[in-house]
Amino acid sequence: MKLPMKISSLFLILLSINLVACLGEKGPETPETPETPETPVDDGIIGSAIEGCDKPLASISDYANVYGDFQHVYNDCIVGDENKHTLTIKYRSNDDNTTGIGLRVHYNSSQLIYSKVVEKLETDLIVDGSVSPDNDNDDNDESTDRVILLGWASLNGIWPGEEEANLATIEFTQVDSSDEDYIINYTDSSNAADFDLLLGK
Repeated sequence: MKLPMKISSLFLILLSINLVACLGEKGPETPETPETPETPVDDGIIGSAIEGCDKPLASISDYANVYGDFQHVYNDCIVGDENKHTLTIKYRSNDDNTTGIGLRVHYNSSQLIYSKVVEKLETDLIVDGSVSPDNDNDDNDESTDRVILLGWASLNGIWPGEEEANLATIEFTQVDSSDEDYIINYTDSSNAADFDLLLGK
């Protein structure tokens, strides 16, 4: 007995749908969403020089896509030999012409003794490494008791003249009894208007 034409066509359509479902026809691929950069340890208020210091950084353009105009102060991990240690503070921004930045570096003097600023960015430098007691506790960390002050200011708004720069390399001497879990924090005393400030990695 012959099936009417409409029923046989319907049967063939249903069969092909079932075959596709069983064999798994590949659907259109959805485009991958770009990864957002890892956010710094802290941003805008307090940043760590130690926590996450070995993390890789996303590109400047990736950061700008997330934050807009930004200034970023960070470092790779503190390095040294038996008792001399250096911390190189780095800077980057999506705009190479800003009004500058003021920075505090908080540390624990029972672990590290400040020796000197070995190198510093000279462009528009106004405070070049003066040290004082950390009386104001701007980093909200009772374990840090000393603070190193650094500052750059450009009246013409052309600082630092490049998107990436080394701000300063600070040399410390290790206190004999200290361990290597150093505590070093960043806070800002000023930053460029309308720029998000990112501190730490």
